[in-house]
Amino acid sequence: MSFLLAFLLATFFSGMGVLPPGMLNMRTATISIKKSIKKAKEFVYGVSLVVGGQSFFGFYFATFLESHPQITQNLKLVGCIIFIALTVFFIGKGIQNVIQSGNNIDTTSTESRFSPFYQGITLSALNVFPIPYYAFLSLYFSAFIPDFFTIEVGLAFILGSMLGSGIVYLLYAYLFKKWEDKVAFFVKNVNFIIAFITGMVVVFTIYNW
Repeated sequence: MSFLLAFLLATFFSGMGVLPPGMLNMRTATISIKKSIKKAKEFVYGVSLVVGGQSFFGFYFATFLESHPQITQNLKLVGCIIFIALTVFFIGKGIQNVIQSGNNIDTTSTESRFSPFYQGITLSALNVFPIPYYAFLSLYFSAFIPDFFTIEVGLAFILGSMLGSGIVYLLYAYLFKKWEDKVAFFVKNVNFIIAFITGMVVVFTIYNW
């Protein structure tokens, strides 16, 4: 019962955590539109693999975060620096696309040195914010799930986290592909949209430091 409850709760809360538009959501939608659903799925598989690692670390550190809040502060600092760098990067990419494309929207796929799967791993690994989130969920679930901090229940928590986030990212891929003809603005300005999102994350993190 504890195994199933941990799995279902992790699936739900992991999905809710990534439901709002974010960097990975937008990237999934972009690959779906400019390449294919298949390529978007590969990206999501890469992201989900990293989510498994992040939920593991969150689960592992859960018992320490309560008595060592400085760990969370250090994660925030590292994440803030990474998101500043990503904001600058995507602004530069957006300006480059505007200069190169002019008034035309380029919906053809561009070759990359990395497959969507490895792109998913890389971008997801840069985002350290899910680790304290999964640690918080672990602490929260442990309050009412018997023997939560066991290998079996921990595995259910990790698998549920991967499934929940993966479902949401796949929804982004399918929905944006379905309405491809209605999202021309998104395709043309996706890098600026991502830069705005990562910038807002930085502002929100600094404001709530």
